[in-house]
Amino acid sequence: MTGSPFICSAALPQIVAELSALSPTNPFATEGYFAAMRAVGRAPWVLGLASNGALEVGCGAFLKAGRLGHHLEIPSLPAVAQHSPFWSGLREFCRQHGVVTLELGTFASPAGVAIPTFGVHFTRRPRCEYLMELGENFAARLVTNHRRNLRRAQQAGLVISRTRSAQGLRAHQELRQQSLARRRSRGEDIGQLQHSSEEQAFLQSGVGELFQALQGTSVVSSVLVLQASLGGYYQSAGTSSAGMALGASHFLIHGIAQQLQANGAQMFNLGGADSESTLGRFKAGFGATRVACEAASCYVGPRWTRAVRRGVHLLRKNPAELVGLFSARMSRWIVYAIDTEGLAAPVPRAGLEFTALLSDDLHALPADDASFRSRQLERLQRFGASYAYAVTVNGQLAHISWLLPAQAMGRDHPQVFRPLVDEAEITACETLPPYRGRGIYPFAVRNLLEVARRNGIRRILMKTRADNLASRAGIEKAGLQRLGSALLIATPILDRPVIWRRFR
Repeated sequence: MTGSPFICSAALPQIVAELSALSPTNPFATEGYFAAMRAVGRAPWVLGLASNGALEVGCGAFLKAGRLGHHLEIPSLPAVAQHSPFWSGLREFCRQHGVVTLELGTFASPAGVAIPTFGVHFTRRPRCEYLMELGENFAARLVTNHRRNLRRAQQAGLVISRTRSAQGLRAHQELRQQSLARRRSRGEDIGQLQHSSEEQAFLQSGVGELFQALQGTSVVSSVLVLQASLGGYYQSAGTSSAGMALGASHFLIHGIAQQLQANGAQMFNLGGADSESTLGRFKAGFGATRVACEAASCYVGPRWTRAVRRGVHLLRKNPAELVGLFSARMSRWIVYAIDTEGLAAPVPRAGLEFTALLSDDLHALPADDASFRSRQLERLQRFGASYAYAVTVNGQLAHISWLLPAQAMGRDHPQVFRPLVDEAEITACETLPPYRGRGIYPFAVRNLLEVARRNGIRRILMKTRADNLASRAGIEKAGLQRLGSALLIATPILDRPVIWRRFR
């Protein structure tokens, strides 16, 4: 797929039909979804890779005009690797269409999406989704508590209705408010509910449908489901307190799965939720498979535009904070060094193994700690090659450090050093929480010093924040000597730090 050309096309019916055929379980690739986005003022495009003139992989991309540049949202990325020409094509699309902010989502995306770093400001967000395969025995995968709630709802005489009416939407939004209020009372960090015009557009275009559990004439639980030819997506939901007591939400989701299956669907995606949240445990209880993924927000426009946009936003929302754009934030870093000549070989430790990591090894890191994996992949993208090394404990990954040659040090953050050609930096040292406090950090550094010595590196540099006492202790335990310090003065309006060095 690496040789496939990038294509971008206005969302005409023929290419949207091609996209839908490629992703028959994905509602975000349907004509109904594209119609809904048009109705709320988004210009829809299909982006992807072509093979022999036909769409090979693709996605919907929705452009919204703004005064200081355009916003582009891709809700459901295709399965493309970080080195795919899809990403260079997307960058060029953003440049040609004046895009300054980019939202990259993985709603109902297939496995295999790897998002590279974009723009001058880039934020990754780990997430996970819950997938119900609608085979013959999907009901057998219900956990005991869900079965009990299902029986309770059936005994209470609840029934399911399907609607796209304005009255049904009002009931749905009211129940969503009640559900969010309960979650907020449990201490969950959630934002305010925004009743966007998108929900109404979903219903009017036909991609969305409300499934509601009724007790008599009262709606006690409601789910907005986006539908494709072979799949459904749980877009939003809400349940009343009375419905909770009756097991209405369990009854409704099980009933939706039954009705989707009867209509020929193969997959019901229960949407995203934190795996440690009550909502995540609720979704997993239907026998759904938990799939780790990530999303990203990117600023891809000029730096000055970002500063102006931020200033305008603060002027409207928080004028006092606007003053902070012109104030400086300072951080002090301690710099260490050691000459590699004459260093003793590292002492082996039972159960610990030190190995170099290739690019493929980083892509194959387990997704149990999605943020840890994302940081390694972001560094791989930024440096353009893997300079990473791992320490394993009895075969289990415990630590990763990076040994940067001089030509890569200029892409590290913050750029404290001005390296010579025979110098290198040890950086981005991370020990996973279960293995901290076992001396693995200095063990890794000593082995990296040996790697550097064998490769002709004369001197190794390291840096850490002055207030990171644990990191300083690990560096000093590995034998490095304090060289000096650096003061970083960051002014948000400049978007980059000024560095005052007190070494070399």
